[in-house]
Amino acid sequence: MDVFTRRQYNDYLIENLAFCQQHKKLNIYAYVIMTNHIHLVANVSEGSLGDVLGHFKTFTSKRLVEMIANNPQESRREWMLKRFELAGRYNPLNTNNQFWQNGNHPVLLYSPEVIQQKIDYIHDNPVRAGFVGSAHEFWYSSANPESPLKIIY
Repeated sequence: MDVFTRRQYNDYLIENLAFCQQHKKLNIYAYVIMTNHIHLVANVSEGSLGDVLGHFKTFTSKRLVEMIANNPQESRREWMLKRFELAGRYNPLNTNNQFWQNGNHPVLLYSPEVIQQKIDYIHDNPVRAGFVGSAHEFWYSSANPESPLKIIY
C-alpha cells in the first residue's frame, strides 16, 4: 500500500531510523524510502539486525496507524485503516493491525562488488519508478547528499 506519500510519515520513519542509529547500534550505509517499502543496506554493531528491525517495525507501525487515523488531510484514511485491520485479523502474530509485512528480506553482501550493486539498485529505485530523473534528486534517499538521514560512508 502506498503509505509513504506524505512527508510526515516519511519524516517519522527518518526520526526512528536515526533513533535506532543512536541507541540500537544500527549502521546504515544506504537507504531509500519508496511509497510502499524501505530498502536498507545496514548492519548492527551489537546484537541482531533482525531484532533491531523487528523493534523498529513494531514501534513505527503503531504510531503510523495512529498518525493516519488522526490525519484530517488523509483522504484514504478509512480505506487504509480497514486494510490494516483486515490484514491484522488474518495474522496470528498481530493483535490489531498489520502495517509492515512479517519478516525482512536480507541479502548476504559478501563482496565489495555485491555491496555496490545493491546500493546502486536501492538508489535507482526512485528513478525506475519515474519519481526523479536522477537518484541524487530523491529526498528520502542516501543518494541525495542533503538527505535528512545521515549514513556511514
